[in-house]
Amino acid sequence: MGDEKGKTDMEFSRKTAQSDASQQPGQAGNGPVLTERKTRNILIVDDEKLFAFLFARLLRSRGYKASFVTNAEKALTRLNNERYDLVIVDIKMDGKSGYDMIKEIRGQYGAQSPTFLVGTGVEFSLSNQEMEELKIYKIIKKPFPRPSRLFKEIEAAIQSHTTA
Repeated sequence: MGDEKGKTDMEFSRKTAQSDASQQPGQAGNGPVLTERKTRNILIVDDEKLFAFLFARLLRSRGYKASFVTNAEKALTRLNNERYDLVIVDIKMDGKSGYDMIKEIRGQYGAQSPTFLVGTGVEFSLSNQEMEELKIYKIIKKPFPRPSRLFKEIEAAIQSHTTA
């Protein structure tokens, strides 16, 4: 199985939009967790292929446009061809690390780079200044928290990108 590329998603079906009209961003439920009607584009970069595939699928089920790649080099290619609102990155990967990838993207795109949400199963920390310079919204320890909390973090990261 190759890398999964998210198919074009309808923003909302009428039924979903009506049933979820009162849902607040980040709330648990079957419908989208979007703060606006615009579909947010998320790239997952993780060398654990099954995890990345399932995570992208979960995000799409919540109304996001989501795709994944399994290494930093493929992520750099994707970022050259498509705009992302958020990149969720595993820090420890085979080949180029997530940290090195983020530094390269920030160097290449500057203020136009996406916001990053970092996932890690190992001890990893940065100063607040370095996180701000690299546009890292937050570092989240794996395994990820329960879905409702994770979706709140994703929405907050996207909001920080749209208001930056």
